[in-house]
Amino acid sequence: MRITDKMIRDRVLGNIQSSIAKIAKLHDQISSGVMVRYPSDNAVVATRAAKIQSRLREIEQYKGNVDYAQNILNSYDTSLQEVSSVYQRLRELLVQAANGVLTADQRQVIKDEIKEIKAHLIQIANTQVGTDYVFAGYESDKAPVDDDGDIVMDPNASKPRFINALGYKIEYGLTVNDIFMTKTGVSVFKLIDMSLGALESNDQAMLLKASLLSLDSLEDSVAKSLARVGGTQRMVEMVSLRIEDLNNFMNEYISKEVDTDLPKTLMELSTNQAALTAALKSAANILTATLVDFVE
Repeated sequence: MRITDKMIRDRVLGNIQSSIAKIAKLHDQISSGVMVRYPSDNAVVATRAAKIQSRLREIEQYKGNVDYAQNILNSYDTSLQEVSSVYQRLRELLVQAANGVLTADQRQVIKDEIKEIKAHLIQIANTQVGTDYVFAGYESDKAPVDDDGDIVMDPNASKPRFINALGYKIEYGLTVNDIFMTKTGVSVFKLIDMSLGALESNDQAMLLKASLLSLDSLEDSVAKSLARVGGTQRMVEMVSLRIEDLNNFMNEYISKEVDTDLPKTLMELSTNQAALTAALKSAANILTATLVDFVE
């Protein structure tokens, strides 16, 4: 087979182009920090990386759900402890008011404080995290209690909310009915109104009934809710730690799969650059002159 100048020229130029393409690819890997960007780089690794990236997006969504639930649960914990203290103070005031030897001025001072307690409880019932009313159930965009202390939440919305994370279904929601409603269906706000009326008429029997019976029910509900919130917080923390572990593991795995090994790539780049330099020098000696080189 006869080897012509054109065949030599094509072979040499083709090899030079191939070397330049390799160097360009190595430069791209170094500058981007990623060794496998397209399926053509490594189909198997690219497929695995795509699946892991999809899983990481799911985990990121789970993390957002869990973080939101943790914020709500922390708000519940703080609010319930405050409500517990307020209920205790309300009990003390009602027992004190049931004392028949109080003067009119003393009863007025107690009435004023009870009114402040009612306003404070309404504020707690309408606690918000961001734009969500945490005690409003599924109607989280609406205040569950109005300024007069009437519970205006739709009964159909009085259901616990939940999140799904890593196959776990975690219920975390409380509503005003869980905290501010007695077992007989009377809200603490109505109870306070009844107590204020009893104070006005100096009805000691009514005051004792309100302080000893209804408040017992309310305080029991708060204690049970605190225990429930505490258990849910521990569950959410466990799931959060699991999510963090999975996220770290998958990021580490995908990094090993697709990230550029800089020392290895730099050495390979240096080798290819030296080979290209040698190829260019060799080509200058091998390629024969053409008629164009003789045109003056």
